[in-house]
Amino acid sequence: MTPEKSLHYTMIKYLDIEGETELSNFIKHSKIVYDRRWDYSGIVSNQRKMFINIKTPIEFKKILEDNLKKLEKICFEIYEDDDEYAAVGVYISTLAYNITSVEIDEIENEIVEDSIYQNFILEISSMDIDQIERKYLYEACECAIRNNRLAASTMLGCAAEYLLINLSNAYYQYLENNGTSNEIENFKRKVVNAKSAYDRLDEFEKRIESNISIFQEVGFENPKLNFNFLDIIRKVRNQSGHPTGLEVSEGDLKMFFGNYQHFIKLAHKLIDVLPTYSVER
Repeated sequence: MTPEKSLHYTMIKYLDIEGETELSNFIKHSKIVYDRRWDYSGIVSNQRKMFINIKTPIEFKKILEDNLKKLEKICFEIYEDDDEYAAVGVYISTLAYNITSVEIDEIENEIVEDSIYQNFILEISSMDIDQIERKYLYEACECAIRNNRLAASTMLGCAAEYLLINLSNAYYQYLENNGTSNEIENFKRKVVNAKSAYDRLDEFEKRIESNISIFQEVGFENPKLNFNFLDIIRKVRNQSGHPTGLEVSEGDLKMFFGNYQHFIKLAHKLIDVLPTYSVER
């Protein structure tokens, strides 16, 4: 392991231990480069200056720049000066995308690798969601970037199931404020306390059909179709997590992530709205 990789790995571990999940995730997708200079440090005879360059995807650059003092402190704590070089500063620069050329119908297309998943990571970091859901989504993106498509599908499915539980709890609060005692009891028994993810989703979809306007108000254009997508993810997750021989193509995985990236924003908006939503009598 090179000194740069050793520092990189240690920074990730350091941030994980400190609970800096978002920063750790950005650093995982960055690269450490030692920028060695000719001018002397003035600390030890014949010792020259060196800057630690954190090269990161352009989407993450502003966030890392805003946290530069924290990252600099960690780098200086980890890095050990030697007789040749002393670390005197840390700066953030842009990491070039990995580009691959693919021939399709004799037309060469330039494809920017991993951009869908990196963009999703960036969105997750700015969303007001709890750590359990955040970790599922981060791990799903990490697996996808490494082309571990079955693992990515499984983790995305876990995130979706957790999201449905939170949606169910929010809708239960809505019913407590607006529903009849019979509606509240049936929902608690059939949805909140459902025995399986399939039962929970199936019963939840029935409530969508009977109260579709609330879902449309927060941006679900076709609520029934939108929530059918959750069932697709659930099925893929079950098959991916068992020895079924299922294969998930790269195109399918990107479709899952792209659709879910849209769905999750509306779902969390709904979670925020439902507990205080009041139906005019």
